[in-house]
Amino acid sequence: MKNQHLKEEFIRLRALGVSYDKIAKTINISKPTLLKWAQECDDQIANQLYFNVDSLLDQYRVIKTSRIEAFAGCLKKALEELSNRDFSSLPTKELFSIALLLESKLKAEVDSIKYLPDRNGLSRDLFDDNFPTSY
Repeated sequence: MKNQHLKEEFIRLRALGVSYDKIAKTINISKPTLLKWAQECDDQIANQLYFNVDSLLDQYRVIKTSRIEAFAGCLKKALEELSNRDFSSLPTKELFSIALLLESKLKAEVDSIKYLPDRNGLSRDLFDDNFPTSY
């Protein structure tokens, strides 16, 4: 039973990338025994490594979601502030450049929105005038 507990600790430590020398000192097992265990437990070590990485990815997803929410909140505030601004002081050339940039951004946003195919296999862009509106 003690041996099984030591093997489990060995698997956990190897999956974390700890060296055989450090594991030997930590759990007080000879390096040749650890090398033997490594061959016996190769699949278990690989599985533990998989679960370790999966756990890290789960944490990253949570962090990434939080970052996206924070960026979206800041963008919303910036757009609200921008909507309160008066562009009358901008030179025509700058205002024209801004208008073209905004038009391009708006087009990219709209172009990414597609109508999903219905049962008849029809699909369309959001502003496709050639798409039949009645059947």
